[in-house]
Amino acid sequence: MSDRLKGKVALITGGGRGIGRAIALGFAREGARVAIAARTRAEVEAVAAEIEAELGMAALALTCDIVEEEQVKNLVQAVLAGFGQVDILVNNAGIGVARPVYGMTRLNWDRALAVNLTGTFLCTKHVWKPMVAAGGGAILNISSLAGTRGMPMLSAYAASKWGQIGFTLSVAEEGKPVNIRVNALAPGKGDTAIRAAVTEDKTRLLRAEDHIGAAIFLASDEARYVTGQVLELDYFDSAYRSPWGT
Repeated sequence: MSDRLKGKVALITGGGRGIGRAIALGFAREGARVAIAARTRAEVEAVAAEIEAELGMAALALTCDIVEEEQVKNLVQAVLAGFGQVDILVNNAGIGVARPVYGMTRLNWDRALAVNLTGTFLCTKHVWKPMVAAGGGAILNISSLAGTRGMPMLSAYAASKWGQIGFTLSVAEEGKPVNIRVNALAPGKGDTAIRAAVTEDKTRLLRAEDHIGAAIFLASDEARYVTGQVLELDYFDSAYRSPWGT
C-alpha cells in the first residue's frame, strides 16, 4: 500500500463492479477511506469486504439510485456521518444504450440521460458544500470517447456523455475559486458487461484495472493544478500500421 491518497475520503458511485470496483480498490491501496455506492447492496458489500480483507481498512457500502435526489442527499450525509468528510467524488455510475436512432425508445433515451448526466449533476451538487467547507476537493467524472466524437448506434449514450463533458468543463470553472478540481476520464472500448455480447478481439479492450492509475493521479495532490481536463484512455486499433514499420 502506498499513501498518495492518505487522509482522503473518496465516494465512488457505481462502485460495485467494473471500473468503479477497480478504482475503489486502487484508491484504498493508496490510503484513502472509501465509500462505495450502487443500487445493488450485495455488490457494494462484496467490494467493501475485499478492501477489509486485503488492507484491514473499513469501507462504507451504501445503496443509492443516483437519479433520485433525496437518495443522493442521504448518500452524502451517510459518508459524512461515517468518515466526517468527502474529499474525492468519482461519478462512475452509468448505463449504455445501443440502438439506431429510429429504434430508440423515449424510455431508453430518458434513462441514459438521467443516469449518465443528471446523476453526475446531483452527486456533484450535494458534495459541493461539504467540499468547500473542508477546503476543497477533487471530482472525477467517468465519461467516454463517445462523449468526444460521433459513434453510430449510441446517440443517447453519446448525448449524455457529451453533456457530461460539458458539465465537467463548466463546473471546473466554478470550482477554481473554492479549490475544487473537476476533471473527466474518457475511456475507449472497455471489456465491460455492456460489450460482453459483441464479437471482437477482447485482448484489444481496456480492462477495468487500466483506469486506476489515471484516476489516482487526477484525485491526488499531484494533480493539484489540473482541472477542466478530459483525459482520453485509448489504444491503437489492431488494423493500425506505423509508417515506420513497428
